[in-house]
Amino acid sequence: MGENETCFLQIGGAILMNRLRALFHPIIVFIGVQIAWIVLMAVWINWYLENNLSIKELAQKIRPDLFTAEVEWLILFEGCFLMLLILSGVYVIFVYWNKQNRLNQMQSNFVASVSHELKSPLASIQLYLETLKYQNVSKEESKDFVEMMLSDTVRLSGLIENILQSSKADPKSMELQTSKVDLAKFLSEIVKDHKRQFEEKKCEVKLQFEASPVLNLDKKALQMVFNNLIGNALRYSPAESILQITLHRAGRFWEIDFADQGIGFEKKDLKKIFKKFYRVQNEDTQNIEGAGLGLFISREIIKNHKGKIKVMSPGRGKGAVFTVSLPVSRGLAV
Repeated sequence: MGENETCFLQIGGAILMNRLRALFHPIIVFIGVQIAWIVLMAVWINWYLENNLSIKELAQKIRPDLFTAEVEWLILFEGCFLMLLILSGVYVIFVYWNKQNRLNQMQSNFVASVSHELKSPLASIQLYLETLKYQNVSKEESKDFVEMMLSDTVRLSGLIENILQSSKADPKSMELQTSKVDLAKFLSEIVKDHKRQFEEKKCEVKLQFEASPVLNLDKKALQMVFNNLIGNALRYSPAESILQITLHRAGRFWEIDFADQGIGFEKKDLKKIFKKFYRVQNEDTQNIEGAGLGLFISREIIKNHKGKIKVMSPGRGKGAVFTVSLPVSRGLAV
């Protein structure tokens, strides 16, 4: 057998398996079993009545009017309606159970991811502190260690802030503490805070600002948004890649684009990426830490600023562009 034939067989087998998975989806199997059960019950009842004439004759003597053609059809219709009602009720219960099961699984994954994310920077800080305590290091090395520890504490602080925000009953009701913010300068400062992460991954960041608008914004909340977007770009991009951050005017909004060269998204993930606890599950992400909270929190913060956030990606492995839109009405360009 040639390589082409083997390849075709593998592709055919994969297609067959996908169709079998779709065919044997739990809901489809459940409905099929219920229909089969109703049909079998109807056949059995009919067989029993046909083969037990004594019961039928006795019933005819007591209520002969029940055995007219019209009444028999009415009874059959009522029986089918009752079975359909029972089936619908059981189906609703099944769907609810399935939804709760998925939610529980997402929460379990969240707890595991958060635990791992908390342990990593804590272990790093502990290692630096033990090195400073038990080994003789130069002043320059000590300074580097301190900077690394500060970077890890910023990472920890961001994660804890995300958890606190997501734990609120209604993130949409979060009150904004606004002040005048020079957006271009603010973005530059946040990028500078990630200098060590860019250097570690040998990634380059390019800033392109059309203007320097001053807007009324919640600086702390927006810092969380930009930290999440830059952190994700670094986390999901390969080494020696480029992150392009662009600030420009688009009608009634100032738009900030974060264009990375990372793993990108499939079409099915684009609609879910801002949902709470949602994480893309594939070979590219299985070894990458994440709690599935950053983008959810970012969307709520931007909404509270009367803005918008969206993502575009040409496909898996082709990078992504996150765009934050903030209303021009929140300030004046200078």
